[in-house]
Amino acid sequence: MKHWPKRIGSHFKLTFYLCLLTAAAVGLFLKDAPTAQTTLPAVYQWSVIGYYGTLLLLVALALLPLSIFRATQWLWPLLGWAWLVYLAIDIAVFNLYRFHLDILLVEMFLRDFHGMGIPLFVLLLFALLAAVLLVLVVWLFVSSRSGRRHHWPWFAAGLLLMPLTLVMNSVIHIWASHYLRDEITLYRPFLPIYYPVEAYDSAPRVSAWWPSVFPAAYGKAENAPMEGGGIVQYPRAQPQCSPAADAPSILMIVLESWQADAMTPEITPNIARFADKATRFTQHVSSGAVTVPGLFGLMYGLHPNYFELTRSAPDSFPSLFTQTLNAQGYRTRAFTSTSLDGFSLKRMFFPNIAAQDFYDALPDAALVDRYIATLPAAPQEKRFDFVFLTSSHSPYSYPPEYARFKPLPVVEGGYAVDRQTDNRPYKNDYHNSLYYLDSLVGKLLDAADRNGKLNNTWVIITGDHAEEFNENGLGYWGHGSNFTRWQTHTPMIVRAPGVNSARVEQKMSLHQDLVPTLMQSALGCTSDTADYSNGQHLFKLPEARGTVIASYMGGAYLVDGKVLERTAGRRYRWNDMNQSVDRPPSQTMQLLREEEARFLRH
Repeated sequence: MKHWPKRIGSHFKLTFYLCLLTAAAVGLFLKDAPTAQTTLPAVYQWSVIGYYGTLLLLVALALLPLSIFRATQWLWPLLGWAWLVYLAIDIAVFNLYRFHLDILLVEMFLRDFHGMGIPLFVLLLFALLAAVLLVLVVWLFVSSRSGRRHHWPWFAAGLLLMPLTLVMNSVIHIWASHYLRDEITLYRPFLPIYYPVEAYDSAPRVSAWWPSVFPAAYGKAENAPMEGGGIVQYPRAQPQCSPAADAPSILMIVLESWQADAMTPEITPNIARFADKATRFTQHVSSGAVTVPGLFGLMYGLHPNYFELTRSAPDSFPSLFTQTLNAQGYRTRAFTSTSLDGFSLKRMFFPNIAAQDFYDALPDAALVDRYIATLPAAPQEKRFDFVFLTSSHSPYSYPPEYARFKPLPVVEGGYAVDRQTDNRPYKNDYHNSLYYLDSLVGKLLDAADRNGKLNNTWVIITGDHAEEFNENGLGYWGHGSNFTRWQTHTPMIVRAPGVNSARVEQKMSLHQDLVPTLMQSALGCTSDTADYSNGQHLFKLPEARGTVIASYMGGAYLVDGKVLERTAGRRYRWNDMNQSVDRPPSQTMQLLREEEARFLRH
């Protein structure tokens, strides 16, 4: 044990150098980022080092007891080397593809790097780089020339600077994420595994503390140095549109957590009757297993991997769909029980909406009543009405008279104790909430029809995502935990003006398909949909396709009925999570990767 002070010193000396090398990697990640035009964005870029440095310091502290013993003192150098190798590979992946390394990409590499088109000499170069990094880490750890005892105070000061810099990073990001300051948030997509603090409610206090640096003012597009920089190129070209003189209105109704199997005459009788005179897409897949990527796919027509990229600069990348509506003189109105501010959705979806046309923070019944009250007085104008009803979100809410399906749960959320409990009471509770929402939708549609508002209106009724009740038998409940049909298969019902015949489409359709459909058929846009969307026209669907789905903490590909999770690396059938699957051919995956990266600037 007489060597323990030296070993501890070597342990923290290496930690210091890992922080320096990580800082160099951060610089390489940000080399193509837009240049900071003012002091605060520049400070923010430097403060990112504190984020990664603090993570390294925490890991080093956790491993400190092992550094005392000869047999285990090498664990930290080994992990540090693995971290540097990861950064080196991710820098190469990011420079090539403009997205970061994930487990699925690693698996594809290990199984079939030839299919990925990676030349052998590139592998040899990376093997050489890994060896060089290993030698460097070992030298930094053991050599006295990399730091003597009298240097230890400097190492300690450098490491203590990491959490202080993290505080600076957090304060800036808290302010920027709340006030949508693109000049700060646009740097987030450039960085790997970067999850800065977003204490939304704390931002006003930050502004009050130092108003000259952190003004309580929302960002403007001109503040963000996006011209010629950034990751996203959306749209690739502005659409060419020639709207008809009698251009139709659009009504989009979205029900929270609506599982496709719950669209039946028993559960949703009014919607089922409406579907009898519309097109029903029976194999419709949401862009998300949770609300935000699900709504994003509907409103942008993009794969959900673009959500964080566009959210990082919402003023620079608003929804092209709603911007086109605004350019064509549509009046946009939104009726939702949530403000949509938490994830910048209001700024992204409805940047031009008038204050009097945004109805939020009301119960679903009050929202529908408010919508109906506006109908008689509304002039014959082109409108886009977005109605988002959320009573079908857990805990499912409805008046007692809508408790049609029984028995009901004795204890709300009791499945948390027994994941394999009988799902019928919980599913009945959920179905009652949908039965209630169906009555509101029926009331809304009847009122709009009586007032002549549906005569020349596209009507879309869908869900943001689905809801699971352990149908896979693996203990999954709710949403956001996997990407099977039970969490991503939601109804999609579309009725175009003048079309009152029933039609059932069994080809796979996506949330991403709605925007190109409306842009072409409702807004008269004739340019290539590939310039602004990852989707297809709903009435011209391909025979086979793949897609991208996301949750809050991960994503997946859906190809040929197979789900390949990008983060967790799991592979299973979309229809049955119990069935493991082989990986699709590399060529198929490469084509999907290229489609996913269509709007990334290389």
